[in-house]
Order: sequence, then structure tokens, then C-alpha cells
Amino acid sequence: MSAPNSAGGRIARVLVWWGALVLGLLVWATLARITDGGGPEADLLGTAEVADCTEHGPVSTYGFGTTYTCSAEVRWSDGTVEKREFPAGQLSPADAGTPVPVYLDLGEGYRSTTELGRNGSARFADTGILVTIAFGLLVVVLGVGALYQTYRLFRPETDADERPRPAWGRKAEQWPVTSADLAAAPASRLVLRLRLLSLWCVVAAVAVALSSIPRLDAERAPGFVSPWPQIQRALLVDVPTFGAVLFGGILAVLLFGLTRVAQADAARVRRYGAAYLARGLPGKGSAEKKVNRRLAAIAAAHRRNRVVAVAVGLALLALAAWAGARAAAEIPADAPLAVVLACLRDTVLLALLAALWLGTVETRHQRLRALLAEPSATTSASKGTEGGVLPS
Repeated sequence: MSAPNSAGGRIARVLVWWGALVLGLLVWATLARITDGGGPEADLLGTAEVADCTEHGPVSTYGFGTTYTCSAEVRWSDGTVEKREFPAGQLSPADAGTPVPVYLDLGEGYRSTTELGRNGSARFADTGILVTIAFGLLVVVLGVGALYQTYRLFRPETDADERPRPAWGRKAEQWPVTSADLAAAPASRLVLRLRLLSLWCVVAAVAVALSSIPRLDAERAPGFVSPWPQIQRALLVDVPTFGAVLFGGILAVLLFGLTRVAQADAARVRRYGAAYLARGLPGKGSAEKKVNRRLAAIAAAHRRNRVVAVAVGLALLALAAWAGARAAAEIPADAPLAVVLACLRDTVLLALLAALWLGTVETRHQRLRALLAEPSATTSASKGTEGGVLPS
């Protein structure tokens, strides 16, 4: 077996990354084909009679599985007749000789392309956006990774000593840290909260998209009517799927970035001790004296800050209970599980948000006390840290 840094090991990594990229592209194409279509509101309805088809697969640019692109004569509801080629997966040779209900969506807003297809359920009209964004980002990451591994194949790593990582901002350059420092710094409740909030944003975006599936599970029409209007009435906020996915993803990335900032801050305190905590604090005296004065100044607000933090969590729990009561009043007795879960979307999301908030309550005073609890990593004479805070 080749060592990780040997030529054989580097070649194997390149092949794995390029293989993962090809697999990701095929999965992306498959899911895009399955969820292809415009919004639930169609501009024209009609029937199509299949004329001829071209077979693709079982593996092709349209992903996995045998599929067909077909040409058909379409009779629209406005009386016009034309020949159209339908996207892969919409029609097949099995449809020949039978009029197939079809639709035309000219697109508007962020949907700027014309969509043409079989008029079946519009259940995936909104989740297709999630597939495009999520798997598109995954393919980009895999592509960058494959190119980087290819670059490293010709310019392998050296065993040079690790240099400090680039700092966050000009002021942070005075306090460089290495990867070992970042790994050694334990996560505080602040870091845990930021991580969980980032994950919650992703979960919320996915939940909004998935809840649209039963809500849109009907044929497209010029005046689309949801088969389960109770879902909309059960929700506290009717968030557009595109907006939820876009802003949820942006917030997740920003919160993850703040997590890295907090980890780097903890690593600097662990490495440089009270000297780092005392930066920018007014007054004279040693770093330890400045930090002690700072602790004394915020100690009086410790109880109030904790009460406010707990109150925010309890308010979120109250909102979750309100959302649960609305959902219970709207869920039909004969509703399938998917509809029940869609109605309970806001209840579950708010309950998760309240739980992660209450489980990570930590005041600034508690964080600073934790930072000064153990000896510094650079000198046993200075007081240091085992946790991290954002600059206070």
C-alpha cells in the first residue's frame, strides 16, 4: 500500500477526487432531470402525441438510468398546434399513440427559462431549486479539490515547519497561530452555539423546501390550487423556498466563518495568555490587572445578561408552542405523514432553535472566567485560557 505522500499515494488521491467529481456530476444531472419543471402555475395546457424519441443511458449526460428525448405534436388549449421537442425524461416511446397532458411555463422572476413537460404533479417545482444550488456547490467543491490535488501531484508538499496561519485582519497579525494551536484550543459554548446555528440554517432551508412537496402535489394549471391548503394556514411564516435556500445558505456560511473567528480567538488566548485578553483595554498596570478590572466591570451585569439570554430561549419555546397549536388545529384527520410533517415545520424548527439556544447559554463574564482558569501555553507565569471568546 502506498504511503500518503508517495507518488502512488498522490496519484490515488487525484483519481479519487476526479472520480468523485464525475459521480457528483452524474448524480446532479439525474436529480435535475427528475425535478425538472417550472413553477406550479402554467401558462398553457395541452396534449402531445409522440412522433419520435432518442434513447439515452443507462449512463449519459442526463445522469443515471435510461431516458428519452422525444419530439411530439402539441395541441394547446388556445387552439394552436406545433411540433415540440421535450426535455429528457418527460416523454417516452411508451406514450406513442396516446394523447399526453402537457404544459408550458414561460417563466418569470428568477425562473427565466421556458419549461415544457408532461403535466403530472408539480411536487418538485420548488425542491428543484434546492437540488440545483446544493449539488451545484458540491460539484464546485469537488472540482476545486480535483484541480488542487492535480496541482499537488506535480508540486508535492514539503516537510517544512508549519508556519502561522494568516490572521483575521491587520490587528490579528500581531498574534499569529498555527494549525496545532487551533486544534489544541477547546470549543466554548459560544463556538458550539455558532456551529449549531449554522447547522440550523441549513436544516431550516431544507425543511422549507421539503414542506413544499405535499403542498404542490397536484397538476400544473393557470390557476394552481394546492391539494393541502391547510399547510399554508398552519405555518407562522410562509417563506418562499428560493429565499429560504438562498438566505439560509448565506447565514450558514457567515455563522461558520464566525465559528472560525471564535476558535482562532481561543487559540490566541491559549498561546499568548492575558497579554492577548488585555489588548485595547484602557488603564495602566499589567495585563493581569487590566483583565481583572474588566472582569469586575462586567460582573455586576452577569445575572442580568443570563436572565436575558434565558428569556430569549423561553420566548422561542413559546413561539414553538403557538406554532404547534396552529398546526394541531389545521392538520386534517386523514392527512398523510408528509402533510403532517409539513404542517409541523415551524413547530419543529422553533423548538430546535430554542433547545440549542438554551443549551448554550453563556455570559461574557463566564467566558472570561473560563479563559483565565488555566496557565498560559507560552509562559507558566501568565494566566491563560482553555476556551475562546470573540473580542469583547
